Amino acid sequence: MRRTCKVKTMVKVSYENVLREPTMAANKKIEELINQRNKIDRELRVMQGKCNHIEQTIKQVPLGEGCQTSTRWVCSECAAVIGYPSGYELNKFFKK
Repeated sequence: MRRTCKVKTMVKVSYENVLREPTMAANKKIEELINQRNKIDRELRVMQGKCNHIEQTIKQVPLGEGCQTSTRWVCSECAAVIGYPSGYELNKFFKK
Protein backbone atom coordinates (compact mmCIF):
# COMPACT_ATOMS: atom_id res chain seq x y z
CA MET A 1 0.00 0.00 0.00
CA ARG A 2 1.33 3.40 -0.95
CA ARG A 3 0.88 6.46 1.23
CA THR A 4 1.00 10.00 -0.01
CA CYS A 5 0.91 13.25 1.86
CA LYS A 6 -0.51 16.39 0.44
CA VAL A 7 1.01 19.69 1.42
CA LYS A 8 -1.32 22.61 0.98
CA THR A 9 1.21 25.41 0.90
CA MET A 10 4.95 25.51 1.29
CA VAL A 11 6.90 28.51 2.36
CA LYS A 12 10.24 28.69 0.65
CA VAL A 13 12.87 30.47 2.71
CA SER A 14 16.01 31.45 0.90
CA TYR A 15 19.23 32.00 2.78
CA GLU A 16 21.15 32.06 -0.45
CA ASN A 17 22.19 35.72 -0.32
CA VAL A 18 23.05 35.58 3.36
CA LEU A 19 25.25 32.52 2.97
CA ARG A 20 26.81 33.45 -0.34
CA GLU A 21 28.42 36.75 0.72
CA PRO A 22 30.96 35.37 3.23
CA THR A 23 31.71 32.47 0.91
CA MET A 24 32.41 34.79 -1.98
CA ALA A 25 34.70 36.90 0.21
CA ALA A 26 36.54 33.80 1.40
CA ASN A 27 36.80 32.46 -2.17
CA LYS A 28 38.17 35.78 -3.37
CA LYS A 29 40.78 35.83 -0.59
CA ILE A 30 41.76 32.23 -1.39
CA GLU A 31 42.03 33.07 -5.07
CA GLU A 32 44.25 36.07 -4.29
CA LEU A 33 46.53 33.94 -2.10
CA ILE A 34 46.82 31.24 -4.76
CA ASN A 35 47.67 33.88 -7.37
CA GLN A 36 50.37 35.31 -5.08
CA ARG A 37 51.82 31.83 -4.49
CA ASN A 38 51.87 31.12 -8.24
CA LYS A 39 53.61 34.43 -8.91
CA ILE A 40 56.26 33.68 -6.26
CA ASP A 41 56.77 30.13 -7.59
CA ARG A 42 57.22 31.49 -11.11
CA GLU A 43 59.77 34.06 -9.90
CA LEU A 44 61.68 31.35 -7.99
CA ARG A 45 61.84 29.12 -11.09
CA VAL A 46 63.22 32.01 -13.16
CA MET A 47 65.87 32.87 -10.54
CA GLN A 48 66.86 29.22 -10.08
CA GLY A 49 67.08 28.81 -13.86
CA LYS A 50 69.56 31.70 -14.09
CA CYS A 51 71.73 30.41 -11.21
CA ASN A 52 74.98 28.59 -12.08
CA HIS A 53 74.72 26.32 -8.98
CA ILE A 54 78.42 26.74 -8.18
CA GLU A 55 78.16 25.91 -4.45
CA GLN A 56 76.27 22.73 -3.59
CA THR A 57 75.56 20.98 -0.31
CA ILE A 58 73.84 17.74 0.66
CA LYS A 59 70.57 18.36 2.52
CA GLN A 60 67.41 16.59 3.59
CA VAL A 61 64.62 17.75 1.26
CA PRO A 62 60.91 17.24 2.08
CA LEU A 63 58.97 15.04 -0.34
CA GLY A 64 55.67 16.86 -0.88
CA GLU A 65 53.44 17.41 2.14
CA GLY A 66 54.13 15.29 5.15
CA CYS A 67 57.17 14.21 7.06
CA GLN A 68 59.07 12.15 4.46
CA THR A 69 62.43 13.47 3.35
CA SER A 70 65.05 12.56 0.78
CA THR A 71 68.77 13.33 0.75
CA ARG A 72 69.72 15.45 -2.28
CA TRP A 73 72.33 17.86 -3.60
CA VAL A 74 70.96 21.40 -3.18
CA CYS A 75 72.35 24.68 -4.50
CA SER A 76 73.57 26.85 -1.61
CA GLU A 77 72.65 30.09 -3.38
CA CYS A 78 69.19 29.48 -4.85
CA ALA A 79 68.04 26.37 -2.89
CA ALA A 80 67.28 24.42 -6.10
CA VAL A 81 67.43 20.63 -5.87
CA ILE A 82 70.30 19.61 -8.17
CA GLY A 83 70.55 15.84 -7.97
CA TYR A 84 71.20 12.70 -5.95
CA PRO A 85 74.41 12.05 -3.99
CA SER A 86 76.35 8.82 -4.55
CA GLY A 87 76.49 6.05 -1.96
CA TYR A 88 79.93 7.21 -0.83
CA GLU A 89 78.71 10.81 -0.47
CA LEU A 90 75.66 9.64 1.52
CA ASN A 91 77.85 7.62 3.94
CA LYS A 92 80.14 10.60 4.40
CA PHE A 93 77.14 12.91 4.98
CA PHE A 94 75.50 10.69 7.60
CA LYS A 95 78.76 10.07 9.50
CA LYS A 96 79.16 13.79 10.28
